[in-house]
Order: sequence, then structure tokens, then C-alpha cells
Amino acid sequence: MKKKNINTKKIKIEKTDIIIFLIVAVVFIVALLSFFPGLLTSDIVDQISQAKDNLYRDAHPIFHSFVIGNLAKLGGIWVPELFQIITFTFIWTYACKKVRKYNDTTKNKVFQILFTIVICILPLNFIYSIVLWKDILYSYSILAILVFVYIGIKEKYKYSTFEMIMISISAAAIMKLRHNGMPIGLFMFLLLFILNLKNNKKLKQSLTLIISFITILILMTLPKWIWGDKTKTASVGGVLDSTKVYCMGALLNTDIELEQEEKEFLNTIYSVEDWKKDYDAYNGTPILFSSKYNEQILGTDEGNKKFNDIFMKYATKDPMTIVKHFINVNSIWWSIEEKAPMHSIILSNGYLSESTNGVYDNYPILEDMHERLWDYSIGTLENHGMYELIYRPAVAIIISMIAVLIVWIKTKNYRYIFLLLPMLLNIGTYIFLISSQDQRYFYPCFMTEYFTILVLAETLIKQKNIKYCKKNNELNKENPKTLVIIPAYNEEAAIEKVVNSVYEQKIEKCDVIVINDGSKDNTLKNALKTKAIVLDAPNNLGIGGAVQTGYRYAKNNNYDIAIQIDGDGQHDPRYLKDLIDEINQGNDMVIGSRFVKKTSYDQTVFRMLGINLISYIIKKMTKVKIYDTTSGYRAVNKNIIEEFVEEYPYDYPEPCTNMSIVKKGYTVKEIPVEMKQRETGVSSISPLKSISYMFKVTLSILLMGLKK
Repeated sequence: MKKKNINTKKIKIEKTDIIIFLIVAVVFIVALLSFFPGLLTSDIVDQISQAKDNLYRDAHPIFHSFVIGNLAKLGGIWVPELFQIITFTFIWTYACKKVRKYNDTTKNKVFQILFTIVICILPLNFIYSIVLWKDILYSYSILAILVFVYIGIKEKYKYSTFEMIMISISAAAIMKLRHNGMPIGLFMFLLLFILNLKNNKKLKQSLTLIISFITILILMTLPKWIWGDKTKTASVGGVLDSTKVYCMGALLNTDIELEQEEKEFLNTIYSVEDWKKDYDAYNGTPILFSSKYNEQILGTDEGNKKFNDIFMKYATKDPMTIVKHFINVNSIWWSIEEKAPMHSIILSNGYLSESTNGVYDNYPILEDMHERLWDYSIGTLENHGMYELIYRPAVAIIISMIAVLIVWIKTKNYRYIFLLLPMLLNIGTYIFLISSQDQRYFYPCFMTEYFTILVLAETLIKQKNIKYCKKNNELNKENPKTLVIIPAYNEEAAIEKVVNSVYEQKIEKCDVIVINDGSKDNTLKNALKTKAIVLDAPNNLGIGGAVQTGYRYAKNNNYDIAIQIDGDGQHDPRYLKDLIDEINQGNDMVIGSRFVKKTSYDQTVFRMLGINLISYIIKKMTKVKIYDTTSGYRAVNKNIIEEFVEEYPYDYPEPCTNMSIVKKGYTVKEIPVEMKQRETGVSSISPLKSISYMFKVTLSILLMGLKK
């Protein structure tokens, strides 16, 4: 039977999906009808005007102007605003569904529904959904890319074709919806592409991701190529020049002694006295958008060079003033307390009425609801505590970081920090460029906050209790077929002797399999000299991967018993028959133990303490005492072979599988064995690795034991 790829399954729509979808759609559409035909600013009016003439200027991202402008042609600005609502509704519903895949408990479903209601009734979100700022679709695109970062963390970056296309759309949209999004979208795409290629090593699949991304990026760039304004306009200085003009105000307020020629030149750009007076440490608008600011001076090479020389002269003399300036102007994302009024939300198009001949005036369809939402929104702005919690980007950033930190600690997976990258990269693009406290630039912080809270809930809400079911394979006790599994990594000195020693025991119907685990010496060559079955792993699988390969071979070839021994010569094959006898007596697993009768104390004091601690924890959690918890000399029957094929830890496999087998109700017995000296004479595990091993395995079995 052909194995079905789970990535190709159709998306199943559940009741929870429908509820979440309807909550977002209804609340946001009610907001649209209450502020009909929607909300906009002069920038948006300019973008829509460009679409009327099919001549776009790059002052605003052309792709965004093209989308909202042409949608507005269909019936008015309510059309692109409805498009925004639909976009967020689908992305949020999909995000909740994907997170719920890993915690489908009733509690998590209820949480997602309640949390969706909360974020939808926040004025920041329902008002922003009906404002045509480029920042809104840009932020929604960042939310979308977060979903695929999360899926990658959970699924080892194995993406379906649909997911690859959506990654490409999200990354390309980030690049095309804001000028500062270019490096952010490209970085996030390359990160997911590299992780996909690295973890799955399927070049063809990864090329599909590249091709879809390039194709979508080209399609989004077509409006600029076809309808972009090709006329050359005189440069009047770039963003960095504006930043320096703003920052110059900080230097002038330190009472620097300008030379007369310098003062006269600066006066041609902006009156030095007004420059000092109008400077606001938290807002560059009074200077940069003043009618007195002559930016044309910076448009000439001579003027630009002269200003830069003056700025650098005094900036290098007093660098701390520059540092303080940037700390102050960026307070919007690091300070919970508001240092200066920031642009938050708009509730009316009234101030545009005269300049647009009333074309975009608001005519609420739901008049009563308009008054209610207006009063409610004003109330949240005027309430100090609610204002900081709902509107301050710094709060969203802090909550996002705390949520990710908790998830990282709980899951022990550092890759969850990748969820913070788009937000941090967005902040990074503004650190030296921002000139005003404009909240919409940091709307991606809130998208990150909401999504990381979803992930935190998925992590913390307890899953349903797992009911263990024992396997019930028919066992051949009369004439069992046995497989001895020998994982080997750089065991050239011992492997041939170990294999031959097993065959010398003359066990009926017994085969030996050697898994050469990416050895860099002559292990493979020496193993091939023996009668053993030899599997050569192209890469180092680790002890867990190598042993599980042996168990998979045992299952596929219908072995009744599998026995694991090390390839370094320390496990004495003389005890193989004893292990087999105990399996035939009805035990599911038999461990060759050094300590069950205290016959061996060849371990370091630390290792002995660690083994005893692990043994103690297992006893407390399961009421079953296992003395030699780290012994790899184990025999298992058909049922356990099947268990190990389905699940086997990559790291510290023996203690974890011992705990798991006992918890599932299988019978485990220890018999005394004596260990031989390793052929190499020393362990390959360094003291540091041994300490790390004991710490990780202790924590792991504690968590495993706490699960009911």
C-alpha cells in the first residue's frame, strides 16, 4: 500500500474554525459599517489618486497603492477595507487552527475563542482593520509568516506545497508592502528556506520554495515595472539626511559654538533659533514637516556635503547627545510609560473633508453603533492603565518576549525565539530612521504578541491524559528468532571480536546486525569481515537513531527477540542465553545489570550518584525499582520491538525507554552481569558530557513521570 503523505491532506474545517472566523468577520464588519465607508489619511488619498491615473510614485510602496487603489475603483474605499478584514480573518483563523493541531483540548479551544473575542473588541484592532495604511496589510503578512515559523518548529521545517506558496506570498508581501520590509521579508524567507533544506535535505522540495517565491515576487513587482513613474525628479535628501536634520536639533540645544559661516548655512535649511526651539526629543514632526524646513538644500551635492560635514564635526565632539537622542526618540518601543503623545487611532475622515470635497466623509450605516464605538474607543485612550496595556508597543514587545521565554523553557526548544525575529527586525529598521512616535509602524509587535500568547496557551494548557495500550503480539517461546543489535561508532579495535564472540555462543536462530553509525575509522571494514549483517549509515544518527534502526530491521524481518549490546566490547556475550531465557519466561524486557547484586563499581562517583538518582526517580514515579538505569545491555520481546520502532529517543534512550515501558504496564526484569574492559580502555564520554547527560536525563524522566 502506498503511504499517504500527511502534508497533502485537505484542511478539515471544524466548528471552532467557523466560530473564530465569524467572531473576527462580524466584529470588524460591524466596525466598517459603523465608520462607513472606512477611515483614511492624506497619504492614503494620495495612493488612491495614483491608481486613478495608473501612474504610481515610489514615495509609498507601489504594490500597496496598486492593490488598494484598484480595489477602491470597484466601489469605494470600503472595498479594500473589506479586503483587509477578510485577509486578517483568514490568517487569524488559520493561525488558531495550526496552533490547535498540537493541543486540541476543549480548554484550548475555549481559550482561543475567548482570546479572539478580546483582540477583536480592542479598538486598536477593529479600527486598524478599516484604515488603509500600508502598515496594516504589512503587519498581517508578518502574522502569516509567524504561523509558518511555528509550523517549521513543530514539523522540522517540512512544508507542504500549499505552505511553501503561502510562505512565499507572506515573505514577498512583507518586502513589497513597506520599504523597510525589504530586508525583513528576504531574511525570513532565506531563514525558512535554509532550515527546510538543512533539516530535510531534499533539494527538489526546497527549489519549489525558491521558484514560488521568485514567481510571486515578480508578480508583485509588475505594477512598478509597468505603471511606475519613470520621470526623474531632483533628489531632496534621503531618510538618513532627514534623521540627521532632526538629530541636529539635539546638538544645537547643547549650546555648541557654531562658526559664523556654519550658522549662516544652517539658517538656509532651518532657522537655528527655531531649530533649537522646535526640537522635540520624542517627535521630529515639528521640524521635518514644518513649512520653514528647506529640504531642497540637501538635494544638491554641495549642500548635502556641507551639512554632513557640520553634523559630523559636532556629533563626534559630543557622541552622548546623539545616543540620548536615539534613546529618547525610540522610547515608543522600550518604554511602557509614554514619554510624548504618539499617533494611536483615527476615528473620522472629517479633517480631509475640505481637501477632498467631502468624497471620503463618513456616513455610518450603523449610527447607534458608531456612537457606542466612538465613546468606547475614546474611553480606552483616556484611561491610563488601559491605554498602556492596549496601545503601547513596549507592552506588546515585553509580553511577546516573556511568552516565548516560557515556551522555550517548557519545551526546551530554543527555536521558538525565531517567532520574535520579524518583530525585532522591524524595530531594527526604525532605530536610526524614526522621526515621530507613530504607533502603526510597530503594529507587527501586537501581531507577534497575540500569536505568541496562542503558542503559550498551547504549551501550558494540559493535554488529555494518555491511555497506554500494550501491544499483544504472539510470541514464539519454543524456538525464538533472535537478533543481536550492535551500534558501532569508531570501534575498529573491538567490532570484529564482539561479533565473533556473539556467534561463539552458538545460539539457535540468532543473527547479528552491526549498524555502522558514520564511523570515521575502519569500523565498517572490520565489521564486513564477519558473518554479521552490516548496515552503513551515511551520517551519524546518534545512539538512539542507530539502535532504532536495528529494531526496525528486527520488526521488518519478524524477529521474536532483539538484544542490544555495545560495539566497544564491554558487554559480555556469555550472558546472552540468560537474557533470552528470561524473555522466554514471560518478561517483556530484561536488563543486564551491573548493580542488581552490586557486582561492579567501575563508575565514577558522579556517575554512580546520577544513576542512583535516576533509579530513585523511576521508583518514585512507577513503584518499580531499576538498579542499572543506563545499561544498554537489554533484551526485549516482539511487543517492545514494535514500541521502539514507533518511538525511540535520540538522546539518553535507556532511562527514558525504561520509564516508558514500565508506565505502559510491561514487565521489566534485571539480571546480574559483569562488564568487561572496553577494548579502547576509556569511555568516549567526557566528564563534561557525562554531567550534561545526567542533568538532561534527570529532568526528562521527571517530566515524563509527572504525566499521568
